[in-house]
Amino acid sequence: MLAYKQIPADVLAPMMQLLNWLLWFVLLSCLAWMILSAGRLWIAFRSDLAVNDASHGVLMSLIGASVASTASAIALAFLPA
Repeated sequence: MLAYKQIPADVLAPMMQLLNWLLWFVLLSCLAWMILSAGRLWIAFRSDLAVNDASHGVLMSLIGASVASTASAIALAFLPA
């Protein structure tokens, strides 16, 4: 006997759809930030300036995308299929 009730399928399906949309939004935001930061980094290297916040932006967009992907994998592991 389970100590908790299973989530009904009619509740779980919209929740999974919302998680999918949220993941796509976060990944597209990270991609846009990566493109913007890479452009800023290219301009900084081209004009012989010191490394600025652009390298930090590239790194943070990669970390954000990996955290979002990992969080969705963890959520899928805990939610029943």
